[in-house]
Amino acid sequence: MSEKIWYTYDEIHQAIRQLAQKIQASGTRYDAMIAIGGGGFIPARILRSFLNIPIYAITTAYYCNDQGHTTRDSVQKVQWLDPMPESLKGKHVLVVDEVDDSRVTLQFCLEQLQQEDFASMGVAVLHEKIKAKKGILPPDIAYFSGLVTPDWWINYPWDADDITEHNALAAQKPQLP
Repeated sequence: MSEKIWYTYDEIHQAIRQLAQKIQASGTRYDAMIAIGGGGFIPARILRSFLNIPIYAITTAYYCNDQGHTTRDSVQKVQWLDPMPESLKGKHVLVVDEVDDSRVTLQFCLEQLQQEDFASMGVAVLHEKIKAKKGILPPDIAYFSGLVTPDWWINYPWDADDITEHNALAAQKPQLP
């Protein structure tokens, strides 16, 4: 993965609006979101503007650093909903993350959450990378993605030290294959 791409807040917002439309068109009315931190927090918050449902949060650790080049041997729980709030039992829950990369984190979270008493679960990711996945999704989980991208490093505006420089790099966005 040598290519990089930058997205502005405006582009993210528009992509999440389209993602929300896909979710709404699915016919399932989700009652709540569970955001996978730290990357899923901001997409979940923007989705809340369109879906008008509460957000709960969990956090895991799989990548050893913010550059994401090395991984741990397994996904670790950092923060979890334990016990699961009674208000979520029997509800339709949407799990939200920023990127479906290796799919290892998604698989781990979904397997853990499937042990709960939800009516159904769906997954919403801002970016779906086109690449072979190490993890798998359970077959009964609805899957929604906002943008499909090659296996490039995605630079999000919320990770930028200098947002002006970040936006200038985003303005030079390469043509996606």
